Amino acid sequence: MAKFIYSDPHFDSEKIIINGKRPFNSVQEMNKALIERYNATVGKQDVCYWLGDIMYGATKEKVAKILSQMHGRKFLIMGNHDRGHSETWWASCGFEKVFSHPIYDAEHFIILSHEPLEEFGNMPPIINYHGHIHIQDYDFENHQQCINVCVEKTDYKPVPLVNPFITKAREFSR
Repeated sequence: MAKFIYSDPHFDSEKIIINGKRPFNSVQEMNKALIERYNATVGKQDVCYWLGDIMYGATKEKVAKILSQMHGRKFLIMGNHDRGHSETWWASCGFEKVFSHPIYDAEHFIILSHEPLEEFGNMPPIINYHGHIHIQDYDFENHQQCINVCVEKTDYKPVPLVNPFITKAREFSR
């Protein structure tokens, strides 16, 4: 079982195609590409942490239909566009676990959040994986430990959940 991170797909949004400079001609093309690239990366037994902003104007039927096409166990850290619904609502759509706040993986020194967390931006070995800013630059100076995993930055697919500091330390100690 592998672990992945995925952020800000904004399914069904024409606006994000323009604002995010996404290379898609339509919402249907974007949704199809997001689902295909996700499934080419995440296996059926894998875990994927979604860092929020699933869909504007989400209905249970739309979200459930999309999630049912996607592999793996899905954990949601709610984003600003998801907070119009409760954790229970998102779970009823197909997320196995739902968090309304950032979570910390103590084993790997990783904080998963929707927005970048400035207070952890320069604290090796802690890594802050986040979304929210899409193709924008950081608006604070010390962001060396922040990693933007919005789909625009990850070729529209999930990325492995690893801490490069821990990985390098383990390789060095061999």
